[in-house]
Amino acid sequence: MNATPSSLCPECGKQLPASSPHGVCPACLMAQAMASRTIDPGRENEQQSSAPEPGEIADRFPQFEILECLGRGGMGVVYKARQKSLNRVVAIKILAPERVKDLKFASRFAHEAELLARLNHPHIVTIHDFGETGGLYYLVMEFINGVNVRDLLREGKMAPEQALAIVPPICEALQFAHDHGIVHRDIKPENILLDRDGRVKIADFGIATIAGDSADRSGTPAYMAPEQAAHATRIDHRADIYALGVVLYEMLTGERPSSSPLAPSKRVQIDVRLDEVVLRALEQEPERRFQTAADFRTFVQSVAHSPAPATPASSPAFNAWQRLEGVDYRSKREFMGLPLVHIASGMDLQTGKRRIARGWLAVGDTAIGGIAFGGVAVGGLAFGGLTLGIVGYGGCALGVIAFGGLGIGLLGAFAGLAIGGIAAVGGMAIGYYAHGGGVVGEYVLGPMRKDPEAIRFFQPWANAALSSFGFWNSIIIAFSIAISAGLPVWARLKKSKQPGQPAPPRSPLVPAEKKSETWKLILHFAPALLLILAWWTSGLEEGAILILSSVLVAVLVLRALHKKKSSPPPP
Repeated sequence: MNATPSSLCPECGKQLPASSPHGVCPACLMAQAMASRTIDPGRENEQQSSAPEPGEIADRFPQFEILECLGRGGMGVVYKARQKSLNRVVAIKILAPERVKDLKFASRFAHEAELLARLNHPHIVTIHDFGETGGLYYLVMEFINGVNVRDLLREGKMAPEQALAIVPPICEALQFAHDHGIVHRDIKPENILLDRDGRVKIADFGIATIAGDSADRSGTPAYMAPEQAAHATRIDHRADIYALGVVLYEMLTGERPSSSPLAPSKRVQIDVRLDEVVLRALEQEPERRFQTAADFRTFVQSVAHSPAPATPASSPAFNAWQRLEGVDYRSKREFMGLPLVHIASGMDLQTGKRRIARGWLAVGDTAIGGIAFGGVAVGGLAFGGLTLGIVGYGGCALGVIAFGGLGIGLLGAFAGLAIGGIAAVGGMAIGYYAHGGGVVGEYVLGPMRKDPEAIRFFQPWANAALSSFGFWNSIIIAFSIAISAGLPVWARLKKSKQPGQPAPPRSPLVPAEKKSETWKLILHFAPALLLILAWWTSGLEEGAILILSSVLVAVLVLRALHKKKSSPPPP
C-alpha cells in the first residue's frame, strides 16, 4: 500500500512511524536538535561546572553504574546511569549538594517524588524509585533518549506543523495532572522532551504543588502567568495553560511574547486562526483563558486538522500578482554549487521566512546571483527596485556602473539623479565629469557651463547616448519586467503540470499581509515609475511614454494570465 502524503515527512520524504505524532519526523527532529547542541559547546560545561563527577557519588549508589552527568537544573543534578539488577538505563536526579542543608529544598524534593508517583501517564516522565542515601535525596526516573524543545528552538527551524503536533500531547498530560489536583508550575521548552520515536513527555515536576496548597512563587519568570509572578496566594491549573501558551508562541515565532503580545501571524506567515488560540491562552486574567488543558488541545487540533480558510477576493491586478507567491524553482543543472536558474518568491511556509533566490540567474523578491532580477537584486548584472552590482539598473542602483532613477556608480552613473566617481550623465549629474540638466563636478557640460575638457570627454558618445536613452531604456525596463514577472509564472505553471505534484499550500491572507503584497508590487515596478518621473522632468517625454506603456502592458499580461488560470474548464 502506498503511503499517503500526510504519513510522509515533508523534510526527508520518509514514512513517519506509526507511534510518531502527526507532522513530527523523529529523525529530522533529532538531527536538527543535535546540530543545535554544537552551537555553544561551553554551555553544558558551564551548567555542570559545580556538579559532582560520577565517580564521586558512585559509592553511594552501588545498585547503579553512574555513566555521565547530563546536566544541572534549579532542583539538582541529573545523571545517566545503568540499573544493574534490571540492566536498564535510567536517569538519577540528585538534589544539588550545596542545597542538602536547605530544609525547604529537601522537603520539596521529597514532595516531587510523591507527586510523580501518582502521575502514570504516557506523556509524563515515569518515576521508578526515590529515597535518600548518604545525605543525598534522589529520584530514579525514566531516561529519555532524545532532546528537548529548547534544543529545537535554538536551531530556529521549527515549522508550524511541528509546533501543532507537540502541543496536544502536552495538553493531555497536563489535563491528567490537573485532574489529580497537581499543577506543574514550570512549563517551559527545557521541560518538554521528545524521544527518538517522536514521543512527547513532560519532565520536572520538581516545583509542582497540590493545587491551592502553596503560595510559593517558584518557576521560570519568562513563562510565569501574571498571577504566579505577583505572589498570588492561590495558583491553579490555568497558570500551566498560560505557560504552554508562551511555549507555543515561541515555537511559532521564535520569540517569547511581551506583556501585550503581537498576534503570531503578524510576525511570521502562519494560519491566522492560530492567533485566537495563542492569544486566548496568553490572557492576563485567568478567567479569560482556556479553562482546561483539554479545551486548549481541542482548539489546537481543530486548526491543525482542518484546511485554512479560502483567500478573500481582492482586485484582479492584486490577485494576478498574488499568484506569484509560493514559487521555488531550481534548475537541476548546477555550476560551482549554484543552480543555473533559481526562481524564488513569497514565504516559505515551513520556516515562516521570505525566500531568497540564489543562482547564476536569480529571480525573486530578493535575488542574489550572477544575473539578478528582483525587488532587491545583488549580482554581477542586477535589475530591480534596489540593486547592487557590477552593473546595476533599477529605481535605486548602486554599482561600478549604475543606471536608474537614482544611480550611484564607482566609475560612472547614467540616471535621473546620477552620482559617478568619474562620469555622471543625467537630469542632475554629480561627478568628476558631469553632463546633464543640472551639473556639479570638476569638468561639467550643462546649460550654464560648458568646460572644454568636458566637451572632449563627452562629445564622442554622450550626445548619441542621450538621444537614444529613452528608447533603449524602455526596452530594458520591459525586458526586466518580463523576466521578473514572467519567469515566476512560468515556474508555477511548470510545477503544477508535473504529475503527482500536490498543489502548493496557500496560507490565509490577513490584512497586514495584503498590505505587504501591495508594496511588493510597487517595489517591482519602482524602476519604471522612478525613471518615468526623472525623464519626464528632464524633457525626455518620449522615453517616459514608452516606459509607461511597457508597465501597462505588463499589468495587462498578468491580469490575462490570472483570468485564464481562474476560468472554469469547459464541460
